[in-house]
Amino acid sequence: MNPETNNAEAGFDTADPALHLEYLYGPQWRDVVRIVERAAQLTPDELAKLNANKDAGFTAGPSANESIERLLASFRTSTADTQTAAIAAVTAKEFGRTRAVQIAGLIAGQSITPAISGGAEGFGGLLASLGGVGALSTINRAVTAAVLGDLIGRGDFTKDVYNALMDPWTDAIS
Repeated sequence: MNPETNNAEAGFDTADPALHLEYLYGPQWRDVVRIVERAAQLTPDELAKLNANKDAGFTAGPSANESIERLLASFRTSTADTQTAAIAAVTAKEFGRTRAVQIAGLIAGQSITPAISGGAEGFGGLLASLGGVGALSTINRAVTAAVLGDLIGRGDFTKDVYNALMDPWTDAIS
């Protein structure tokens, strides 16, 4: 279906899955897919490294109160983190990549859900997943960098901004 004309007879060639991935994630779709696929295969050690790289500091088995306190603390970010995220958001908006960033983040988050919930369901799974907030944030930043990777040097989106988004992921998964 061609989304611009709502014509089911014209548009995307369904035989070419790469075209669908490019539509979802943009021209850097291969980098996004690589991160999502790797995130789905995280080991417990890698998950812990990703959490540490985001300074979430969650440990196995904290009490519910400790989890909530740590979760709230993880939302307090430095000015540099806020500025980096703002630059990425503005760049995504300027170049029509906001949807691609959102979809990539959603899919990446779903790919690590089994790892961070430990297989638990319901409220137990929700509490268990609090231990993966740092990893989820780190992976989200990495796919954001991947979606915007071809825009380095445009506006305020520099190699330093790209690295600030991507390095926590690459440092943990090497």
